[in-house]
Amino acid sequence: MRRRIAVTLVALWSLSSGSNAGDVNVVVVDVVRLQTEAPQVTEVREKIKVEFAAREAKVMAQQDQIDLLEQKLVRDQANMGAAEAKSLQRDIRSRTLRLENAKEELESDRRLRLSEEMDRLRRMLSEVIAEVAKAEDLDIVLESGVTWASERANITDQVLARMRELNAATK
Repeated sequence: MRRRIAVTLVALWSLSSGSNAGDVNVVVVDVVRLQTEAPQVTEVREKIKVEFAAREAKVMAQQDQIDLLEQKLVRDQANMGAAEAKSLQRDIRSRTLRLENAKEELESDRRLRLSEEMDRLRRMLSEVIAEVAKAEDLDIVLESGVTWASERANITDQVLARMRELNAATK
C-alpha cells in the first residue's frame, strides 16, 4: 500500500514538474460511497433476495418442521416408549444437521452471486468514472490512497448522478 502511494506521489510530482503543470487536472472519487449509494446496488441486493427467496422459504420450512418435532418430543415424551423417543431425537438431530448444511450452502451461494453482481457493478463504475473524467477533461482520477481532497477535486457526486441517469434509462 505504501509503495502504491509512493508511486502515485512520484507520478503526480513528475506531472507537476512538467512545462504544462497547470493543465493537469487531478481529482478523487469515493468508490465506497458509490458502491453504497448507487441505485444499481439496491437493485442488485433486491435481485439476489428474489433469486434466493424460494430456497430461503424451503430452509424456513425445514426449521418449522424441526420446531414441531421438538415440541412433539417435549409434549409427548412421557407417553412415548424409550425407543420411539430415541428415534424421534435421532430424526430431529438428523434434520438439524441437514438444515445447517442447507443454510451454509444457501449463504455460500448467496455470497457468490452477490460477489459476481458486485464485480459487474464495479466494472460499470469504472466505465462511468472514465466517462465522467473524459467529459470533464480530467487527467487523473484517484480512488484510494488519498488522505484528503477538497470538494472541488471530488467528482463522486457527478459519477453518482451519472449512475442514477443510467439506472433511470434502463427502466
